[in-house]
Amino acid sequence: MVTQSHSSVVPCLSRTWHLSESVLYHWLLKQCGDQDLAFDLLQETFLRALKQDKAFCSIQNQQAWLFRVARNLLTDEQRKNIRFTPDAESTFNTLEDIAEELPPVDSLAQCLPKALGKMSPADRAVIEACDLQGMSQQHYAASHDLTLPAVKSRIQRARLRLKEILKNQCRIRFDENQKVCCFFPEES
Repeated sequence: MVTQSHSSVVPCLSRTWHLSESVLYHWLLKQCGDQDLAFDLLQETFLRALKQDKAFCSIQNQQAWLFRVARNLLTDEQRKNIRFTPDAESTFNTLEDIAEELPPVDSLAQCLPKALGKMSPADRAVIEACDLQGMSQQHYAASHDLTLPAVKSRIQRARLRLKEILKNQCRIRFDENQKVCCFFPEES
């Protein structure tokens, strides 16, 4: 992972990066399936954030901004590697569909920490380990002396409870395909 060793990093970037780096890396890895490319894109995302300097602190949703930059870098990389064939056009349409789909979900990042705080420690632990940090359910089961079916059940129940908390806390609305279309975070 990218680590910052010098003190010139803006504190708000340092905090946001610390909270986002692992999730961002695993998202990139899931999207591209290539560890080296995911790491390169992660580094480039960090460099773009560094270039913002103190302006980064004025970005309203910094984590969503990082995901947008990473998504755009990934899209650019995928476009560079696509040969223009009839299938390439459908790939571009798919990338555009993904780009249109992500912003509401990216924006939910501001609700997630509060929602996780309202969960039981057991639910929060399995969600953080398997969904946010990318640990396999098999590894989670082994490290917590549980069976794989038990972990699958726990994570399924925890996800349902998290969904309810997010629906209530962020007033999420779903489209006809049950995907997040919009939300209205509660006032602090």
